[in-house]
This record gives sequence, structure tokens and C-alpha cells, in this order.
Amino acid sequence: MKRFILMAAASIILCGCKEMQKGNDESTLYSGRMVQTTDIGEAVKQEPDEVIRLYEGKAPESEEWTHHEMRYGEYGKEIFNVVDPDLALYLPEPGKANGSAMIICPGGAFLGLSYVSEGIMVAQELCARGMTCFVLKYRTTPILDEQGNGTDDENIIQRMVMEVMGPALSGQTPSTEVCLSLKYSHLAFADADRAVSVVRQNAAKWNINPDKIGIMGFSAGAVTAMHQALMHSESSKPNFTGVIYGGWTKDVKAPADAQPVFLCAPVTDIFSPDETIDVFKAWREAKVPVELHYYQESTHGFGSVPTGKSSDLWVEEMYRFMQDVQFVN
Repeated sequence: MKRFILMAAASIILCGCKEMQKGNDESTLYSGRMVQTTDIGEAVKQEPDEVIRLYEGKAPESEEWTHHEMRYGEYGKEIFNVVDPDLALYLPEPGKANGSAMIICPGGAFLGLSYVSEGIMVAQELCARGMTCFVLKYRTTPILDEQGNGTDDENIIQRMVMEVMGPALSGQTPSTEVCLSLKYSHLAFADADRAVSVVRQNAAKWNINPDKIGIMGFSAGAVTAMHQALMHSESSKPNFTGVIYGGWTKDVKAPADAQPVFLCAPVTDIFSPDETIDVFKAWREAKVPVELHYYQESTHGFGSVPTGKSSDLWVEEMYRFMQDVQFVN
């Protein structure tokens, strides 16, 4: 399958980036405290310590699905046709853990998951900073052939991408509204809700503070994370939310139990600036900590791959905001 179809049609798979530059790993004095900084893309590569199924047996509301998950690209960079959602656990080095945890939701227009650049690599970046991370593989819209089997047929994928993202790309409908209107996006939301509850229920097992469990995401995953920040039970409430090139609808209101939110995006993004500015305004009005960054020269899908642009700073900027609001020590 040619990845350029997805990249050109909907910007849901990471665009080509410059070759990684070797960076420095150094301590920096910030706001009176020493923090360890690592250039994006330089975090130690690691395999998941454990993979946790979200449900016993088949996931609810998709019990009749018979297609199978498909992976493309080196190391399974993109995943399509997710049927069985799970959490891949990444633990920080012994003695480095700070007790905070992050659930990471890759993007992909609810059609697929940019699993490496917006999942695994993000977990590695945050693990290097002492956080316990979980990459959420949530259910995605089935991409099937006429026989109902998972497919890599370019024409079918291109048609589905344009059906899903066409209204947003043409400017007819805000991207968040498009995401919320999709037939299967609610399954991703259910998986995220379940994920937060599972992590909190097992916090002691993984040496996690149950009051320091966050969720973050990219694009469709950012909408998923934002949905969790707005709509949750007590057991599935995130204590921090990261929204990376995503947003919400213009009528957004901070819930009564709102927690800190970090937002960042390219200036010219498939999600219009209003979709993040409205969230910023709602949290500011509620007097809940919120931080917003826009990057002039970046494009949708930068993830955790270095581009040589100012957006390469987003991980460190989010981490320092998490320190400011005491989500991490």
C-alpha cells in the first residue's frame, strides 16, 4: 500500500520528515529546578513491558466483527482494522519513575493509527522523563473489501479517507464535528474511557499515583483525549489532558471537575485554530490551568519525529507545563 494516499488525502499519517539530527542530553535549570532535557527523537528505544487487553473476550458493540488487524510499514508504523483494543505498557528506568502515568492515543482519522510516531515514540520520550506510559490501540473504522475482509486496496482506502475527511479538507465542516459524526468514533471513546479506569484500578501494580493519570492524543486521538476530559466517570477521570493538533466544538464548556489541559498545533492545520482556541477560552474562563502553543512552520502529523522546526519542542513544553501544575514532580 502506498502511504502517500493517506498523507495527501487527509494528513492522517505522518508526513515525510528530515533525517533525525543527533541531539544533546543535558540538565537545564528551569524555574528554580533542574530538569533533564532530551532532544526529540533521541529517547532510548524500548519494547513494551506488557500488553494489557481492555476487555475479556470481544469488545462490546463490535462482537460481530470478523475482520483482522492489519499493519503496514517498518515496525508496524500504521495499524488499520483494529478489532481488539489494548494498552502497551512502557515503564521508565528503575529509580527514575515519578509516579505519573500517561495514556497515549495515536491519530489516524479513526480509520487507522499512526502507532509508532504518535504512540511508541511518544511513550519513549515521556519514559525518559520518568513517566509510566500506555499506548492505546483503540478500535478503528473497518476498511473492508466486498467480501468483508480487511484490505490494503488503495482505491478503497482512498475512497474511505475522502468520505471521512472530505468535508473537513474542503472547509465545509470543522474537523472535530466530522470526527464526532463518524459511525465508529464512539468505540474509540469507549476504549479510552475503559483505559483510564483500567490504569487507575491497577495503579498500585505499576507504582502509579492514582491521582496522576493523564491522557493525550494526536488528531483523532486528540479528539478522543478531549472527549475523555469532558465526559467521564469518577474512575475514568483524567488528571491531565494533552491535545496535539486536535480540538473541540465551539460550544465547549469546562466540566465542573476539569483538570489541566495542554494544547498545541500548527498554525495552518486541518483542525482550525478556533477548535483549540475555544478549548483554551473555556478552561481559562473556568480558571483551570491551560496552555496553548501554535507552531508557524509545522504541518499536521509531526508526532515525535524531529522536523527541525519549532514544533520539535512540544514534548518538553508539555512536560514543563505538567511540572508547573504539579502533575509530575
